[in-house]
Amino acid sequence: MDGSSSGVDWTNLPPQLYPLIAQNLKTHIEVRRFRSVCSSWRSSIPPFCASISPNFPFPHGPTGFLSQITVYLTRPDPNPDPNPNPSSSSSSPSSKGWLLKLEECADKIRLLNPITNWRVSSVKDDVARNPTDLNLVDLNMVELGKAYALKYTKGSGSIFGINKVIVAPNFIDCSIFMIYNEGKLGFAQIGNEKLTLINDQISDYDDLIVYKGQPCVINKWGQIFRINSSLELVPFSPPIGFGCRKNLIECCGELYVVDRYLDANQQDQTSLKMHVRNASFNFFLRHPLRRRRRIFESDHPKAIDFKVYKLGDEELGGRWVEVKSLGDQAFFLSVDCCFSVLAAELEGCKGNCIYFTDSNDIGFALRELIRSDGSVFSLEDRSINWLSSSPVYSQMFSPLPA
Repeated sequence: MDGSSSGVDWTNLPPQLYPLIAQNLKTHIEVRRFRSVCSSWRSSIPPFCASISPNFPFPHGPTGFLSQITVYLTRPDPNPDPNPNPSSSSSSPSSKGWLLKLEECADKIRLLNPITNWRVSSVKDDVARNPTDLNLVDLNMVELGKAYALKYTKGSGSIFGINKVIVAPNFIDCSIFMIYNEGKLGFAQIGNEKLTLINDQISDYDDLIVYKGQPCVINKWGQIFRINSSLELVPFSPPIGFGCRKNLIECCGELYVVDRYLDANQQDQTSLKMHVRNASFNFFLRHPLRRRRRIFESDHPKAIDFKVYKLGDEELGGRWVEVKSLGDQAFFLSVDCCFSVLAAELEGCKGNCIYFTDSNDIGFALRELIRSDGSVFSLEDRSINWLSSSPVYSQMFSPLPA
């Protein structure tokens, strides 16, 4: 391997460093990228072997296993072909990147739509099985966010009724927190056969996040709680109130809340939650496949407005400051995680916008079976448009089909 271009000959690293580096390689892609550097690195560690995912109890059955989902900003090849074909008429490649969302489940990698989670294709041997034959090893990838999903032990479908899952940091053994049945907060741990319901008198939690190394949850009133090791909820912000659904998002080290207003009024929220909860179990028993999306679109509430708040003065109990502009930042409210991107770094992306899907308000399983299009909300003129209405937005997901 010739390291003259960068001044480093990677083949001459001390051999004892290889296993130390390998200990921190947790995913299929990380192992493959390590082994692709040169023959010395390739022979130093074995190919990735998917470990058996631990089983967790879940609300409506015995156990399920955890899959990991990662969102990347993938950039153009930093070392393009130095001798391009002079007869080619294509223009110079853009310096901007695109979004890529990958689910690692056992020995498979699935490509997902970054906003809606609709499955795009599967990956085998790091090559996407779609017309573009995307090679994951050659991409320059920056992690934007991580999410998790509980899957049925038999099969690969997501478990009904689960709205959000995070892995609990700094807890003994492997533990997870989840929001399920449209608002209940649960805790599950390897070795325990039952799910622990936290604060069983309350069923109004909207979102979970790991912030500054601690699990946090927000309720429908916009009050945030830290969850300590005793599973106690410690408030560290005042409530916001107002909107119908809150999402937590970390941007540049600061915590934000995106408050979503739906076309159903506040008096309809209780019946709405019951409607969605019941739909998670019997929707697909009552309606054939060709009618599911049409019924979903006519019955399900749609977002009509958003407000954004930033948390300040955390040491003094916190206070909310309404954010009128995101500047060049763009917020993405995916169905399983929220993340931010500098619009100047993402092809087809507009700053001061919120990208979202209305399927945030249904469980994982319905999201997989109903193909819901993404939308974009502009904080500048407060308009909402379908992403599919403009080919510009599809460039955010290239070279994958939207």
